[in-house]
Amino acid sequence: MSKYVEQNLGKNEVIVKKADRNGLFLLSTWLKGILLCWLLLIPTIKAIIATVQFNHVELAITNKRVVGKTGVVNTKALDASLNKIQNVSVTQKLGGKIFNYSTIKINTAAGEYQFGAIKHADAFKNMLMAQIDQFDEDRMKQQADQMAQAMAGVINR
Repeated sequence: MSKYVEQNLGKNEVIVKKADRNGLFLLSTWLKGILLCWLLLIPTIKAIIATVQFNHVELAITNKRVVGKTGVVNTKALDASLNKIQNVSVTQKLGGKIFNYSTIKINTAAGEYQFGAIKHADAFKNMLMAQIDQFDEDRMKQQADQMAQAMAGVINR
C-alpha cells in the first residue's frame, strides 16, 4: 500500500486497522488475459490495468475516522468521521468465497464508497463498527466532563 492514509492523519490520530487485500482477486482476469492473449491482446491489457488499479486502493480505520482511496487516474477518496458513517455492508461472490475476499461498501452522507478484494471483510466491518461505538462513547465522556467542569465553575462562584 502507498502512504495515502499515513499522509492524511490528523492530530492525535492513529491507525487502528488497515484493510488487507487479496491478490487472488485478479486471478480470473489474468487467466483470461493469458489464455486469450492471441485475441488482439485486449484481455492482457485489461489484466494489466486491473493489477495497476488493485495496487492503488487503500482503506484504513483510525481512532477518529475512516480513510480510503481508490483509483489511479480518476481517484475517489473517502475521509469520513466515524460518527458520519451511515451504513457498512459486505458483499461476497463465488470467487470471493473460494479465495476469501469481499467488497466493502461504506455509505456516508457524501455518498457510497466501494473497496474490493478485501481479505476478512467481515472482521474489518466488525472492527469498524466497534470503533464507531468507541468513538461515540469517548465523545459522550468528553461532553460529560465538559458539563461537569462548567457546573463546578458555576457552583464555585
